[in-house]
Amino acid sequence: MIDFNYTQVINSYLCSQCDVFTVDDFYHYLKSNGIKATKTEIHTLLHSSDLVFPLINNQYVTRAGVFEGRWFSFKPSKEEIEKGQIILGHRCMPFVNPEIPPDEIQVYVNSKIIEKGSATFTMNFALDTFALYGEGYVIPYVVNDKANKEVSLSSVQFSLPTEVTLTSWPLEKIAGEKGIKFGDRILCRVIDWAECIVEMSVLPGSQDEMIISSASIERENWYTDFENGLLQSFDKNGPAGSIEEQLAFLYLEHQEELCIKNCGSSEEFLKHTTKIGFSPYGVETRIWRTGEDVPYIGKWNQSFSSDLLLSEMSITFTPQVIDAYLEDFIWDNLKAKKKRELSELVSVVFPGSLHLNSEERNLLMLNMEKRHDIIEKDYNQFSDFGIAPIRKRMLKLFSNVNELVCDIAGSNVSVSDFPQQELVILSQLFSHVVHLLEDVENLVLREQFPIDDVALSLSGMEETFEDIVYTLKAALESNKYKGFGLVE
Repeated sequence: MIDFNYTQVINSYLCSQCDVFTVDDFYHYLKSNGIKATKTEIHTLLHSSDLVFPLINNQYVTRAGVFEGRWFSFKPSKEEIEKGQIILGHRCMPFVNPEIPPDEIQVYVNSKIIEKGSATFTMNFALDTFALYGEGYVIPYVVNDKANKEVSLSSVQFSLPTEVTLTSWPLEKIAGEKGIKFGDRILCRVIDWAECIVEMSVLPGSQDEMIISSASIERENWYTDFENGLLQSFDKNGPAGSIEEQLAFLYLEHQEELCIKNCGSSEEFLKHTTKIGFSPYGVETRIWRTGEDVPYIGKWNQSFSSDLLLSEMSITFTPQVIDAYLEDFIWDNLKAKKKRELSELVSVVFPGSLHLNSEERNLLMLNMEKRHDIIEKDYNQFSDFGIAPIRKRMLKLFSNVNELVCDIAGSNVSVSDFPQQELVILSQLFSHVVHLLEDVENLVLREQFPIDDVALSLSGMEETFEDIVYTLKAALESNKYKGFGLVE
């Protein structure tokens, strides 16, 4: 089994390898760096990585290989032109690493990195410029910008301020002596994907709106290609994991048509088209056909079954989740008069509807005992004091969500027979609470863990689960007995 302590070595390859490669290529790279792994494990790793796209003939390409050196552009707003500063928001999506927030992108002009600063913008403009992160993520991305010192995430539940300070880059440094005016574009390309370095220059707009230039004709054709490509991608890839991933699939499959100098931008396209727009997808947002709901089951996954739902979720079920359960178990036992048995915890983490045999359950018990002993040896009740209550709430929600997922997965009821939006929300809640548990188990960042902000987010997730649980359970019961009749 791959030791994920070698994450840095693995990511180094996946963030810098620009040529198409195979499992054998990656196997030899890992071996040369002292990492033992079977080819089956490598195959699983590559298919679960957000940094890699599988191709035909068992080949793979990294995001770095797809996006490094490819052209894209955006048009600065009047507000930015007037202030002489630009913000990036979603504008480099999907060309840069999706794990890197926009305030950490490095802008490269005339062979050097230009210094970033900060400027105050209207909140409406900021929200528009981060919109492709999707509903539920836009405001956190805006207020978590390093330049923002005034607005906290917990404060915006009451009202949004009219302005916000964001990381920005000076237009005079990008434009140089020629300057920049409203209507001009910023032409970009990533020159170092691993370091998130984006080269920028000014592409002058047409001086006379009455004159139709060859560039404007080419850009109009670009919008048509973009629209047709997205419509095709909806059928092939569905709503994907995010808007960012939808765009990544689009550019992967249509590089030659879309990555040209006279290109448009995703944000301009959405103002340009009437066929595609933002659409709710559970508690998130996707771009989809105008007037259509985004389904959980479609042409891209018609063979998806209830047991595959469980395997899809299990990919997200990480060791940090088990660690969180064990720390909560240790915390409770230190305070309790009657100690809990570890076997009780195994039943909570792995519900009965999973139908594990005794051998499998015993193996899980053995592994959890070993991990428990390791954690207990270094456990510090005092440092855990502030985290324990919020972690317990997370685990309660996770247990409820996990149990419902397991009930659905083990029911043999077709996924298409469940309410689609509620099923989407259940999947998203599972993923979101896992990410919260991973964050709370990051010991390096624990002292800075934003308990108040997380508590606010968690309250919303708990309410959302209450909104969907009875609908899904009712669908589960009604479909489970469909087709049964009384014997006369």
